[in-house]
Formats: sequence, structure tokens, C-alpha cells
Amino acid sequence: MESKGEIFMESIEVKPSRIFYGISVLVFAVGLGLFLFVLLNGIFSVVEKIGMQVIVPGTEIIELKEAGKYSIFYEYESVIDGKIYSSNSIYGLKCTLKDVNTGDFITLSNSKSNFNYSVNGREGRSVLEFVIDKPGKYEFEAWYETENDNKAVLAIGKGFGSTLFVTILLSFITLFGSLATSIIIFVITFVKRRKSMQISWV
Repeated sequence: MESKGEIFMESIEVKPSRIFYGISVLVFAVGLGLFLFVLLNGIFSVVEKIGMQVIVPGTEIIELKEAGKYSIFYEYESVIDGKIYSSNSIYGLKCTLKDVNTGDFITLSNSKSNFNYSVNGREGRSVLEFVIDKPGKYEFEAWYETENDNKAVLAIGKGFGSTLFVTILLSFITLFGSLATSIIIFVITFVKRRKSMQISWV
């Protein structure tokens, strides 16, 4: 014969339901998925910002549509119009950038930041940077001062660093936000269920 205490326990519904444990796991899983989506989508967007590619050595007229700071990347693995380029070194390569309208040369300096990327068959690292005061057409020239005659690809882009920073920041906010929410749901569920079970025993 069952005791009164046991009958009382069977008639009490412990709240909240265990389903909230599953919800906490689901929240984290969704957050992890959003983290990967934001990160990967951001990386592809970043690489699109360095879509201007120049084959060196050689001379090419490029159009820069915005004033500000630009970065030049050495792509040791690259693809242009379906053709694959691969190079091991650009040792001895010299570059100049000249305003077509004024004939003024733009100062090229070594990159202050070390950015690397690898996506869609393109792998590169930052090597130079420059600043222009106004958009327009510029003559980009590159040649070797050594006997090196390797064909290589340089890519030019703007806003790479800031876009990458925002991408990383948003992706980790998403990840840690979902983790924090998941933990809160789990802890609140655990504490409330424990209190509910203690009351049931009274």
C-alpha cells in the first residue's frame, strides 16, 4: 500500500518542464550556427573588397572610386578569369602608383598590419598600403630589380581591416550571447525545478 507522501508526490507537477533543458541546448546550437554564418559570410564580403587584381610585373591603369586608405596584397595563390596563378616569391619587386590626371606619385609604404586570407582559391597577405585624397584613375607599375621574372598577382582593396574587425566582433557577440542565454535558461530551469521538488516533499 502506497503512503500518503508518495501519493502526494505523484499528484504534483514539477515546473518548469524538462523541455526547457532542451530549449537551452537548442538556443546554443542556433547561436553556433549563426556564429558560423556571420563569420563565413563576413569573410567572403571582406575578400570581395579586394577584388581589384593586377598581374605583375607590368603597368595597368586602375580606377579607385573612393578617397582614403588602401591596402595592397600579394596573392601567392590566385585566380583571374579562370586562370590560376601561383608564385613563391616577389623578391625584388618595386611598385609605383601615379595619379593619371596630375602625374603626382602616391607614397607606397609597408603594411602596418599583417592580414592574411584564404578563400575561393585566393591566398594572400598584406604587403603595402597607401592613401589617396580623391578618387580617380591611377597608373600602377611594378617591375623586378632582380633577375626574378615570376608572374604574380597583387590585389588592391579598401576597408579590409575594419570590415574584418566588425565581422569578428559580430560573430563572437552572437556566439557568446547565445551561450549566455542558454546557460541562463538552463540554470533558471534547474533552480526552479529543484525548488518545486522541495515544496512537493513538504
